[in-house]
Amino acid sequence: MSHRYLIPGLVLAFGSMAAVAGEPGEVLGRAAQAARELSYQGVIVYQTQDRQETMRVVHRFQDGVEMERVQVLTGAPREILKRDDKVICVLSKDRRLSSDAPTPKGLFPTLTPQHLAQLAKVYAFEDVGTARIAGRNCRGVTISPRDEFRYGYEVWADEQTGVPLKVNLIGRDGSVLEQMQFTEIEFPAQIPDSALQTALGPLPPVPARPARTSPPVARPLPPELALARFGSLPPGFRITLRDVRPSPDGKGTVEHLLLSDGLTAVSVFSARREGRGHRFQGVSQMGAVNAYGRMVGRTHITVVGEAPPQTVRLIGESLKPEPDATADPHEAAPRP
Repeated sequence: MSHRYLIPGLVLAFGSMAAVAGEPGEVLGRAAQAARELSYQGVIVYQTQDRQETMRVVHRFQDGVEMERVQVLTGAPREILKRDDKVICVLSKDRRLSSDAPTPKGLFPTLTPQHLAQLAKVYAFEDVGTARIAGRNCRGVTISPRDEFRYGYEVWADEQTGVPLKVNLIGRDGSVLEQMQFTEIEFPAQIPDSALQTALGPLPPVPARPARTSPPVARPLPPELALARFGSLPPGFRITLRDVRPSPDGKGTVEHLLLSDGLTAVSVFSARREGRGHRFQGVSQMGAVNAYGRMVGRTHITVVGEAPPQTVRLIGESLKPEPDATADPHEAAPRP
């Protein structure tokens, strides 16, 4: 399931945007606060160009703690539980995925007014009037890119509470690539703990990790994976996160760079690959997500994000690993 079940969190980006966007910013700022600090429950329809899912959402903000439960009502049973920045995806009573790392959308609440002022350089904000959604009057705001390197958004916020009831991801041709919309919503005075517990049975305990005989990670990058650098990036994009960890086979390291313009997030992975097996190269698309892969010597570069194909391609082609990262250690040095 796409992370778009967290779309209400998208609007958290706009808490200080009134200073740079006028009245549309005020609408978005109120929606940001309401999406996090109000309690509500209802049914959401999430739709892309090729599939549709229905979800029941329970969101509670109590004693400064934000909790959310998303129960998928179509397809295979699965649920998502969220407590502040911790997300657990429950696939069955015996299977779950857990993460403490903030998602790209979760990075928005920490944006400073200076970052939001930068957003106005690559996006334009416009009030688009009112509409009735889930039986409630809403006000709409569009967030339109100023160039071809990012998608746009359309946010409809409840006039009474400020909670966003409909969010569209808009493609470069004006088409709706993804849509999150409440079909019904209510604002109970209290939400009990039982409403935030999974119906797939008690969560299994987290297995203890085996003791390590050597220090965890935090070792310096080997010469063959020296820090990769970019020749150029699309306007507004900056590196917001860098992570280096051992590769799944334990024979090397993988560098992960998260790039963002404040709304759009793109992940870049750089890893040394041994052998001559097939590696993904070129551009691939799945809905609104585009990916780009290329080989530079023995270093495989992958770029993935909800961004136009020209964006991931430009980022991937501008990534320039250091010479040591692309050299083949098995090749003999040229003779003088």
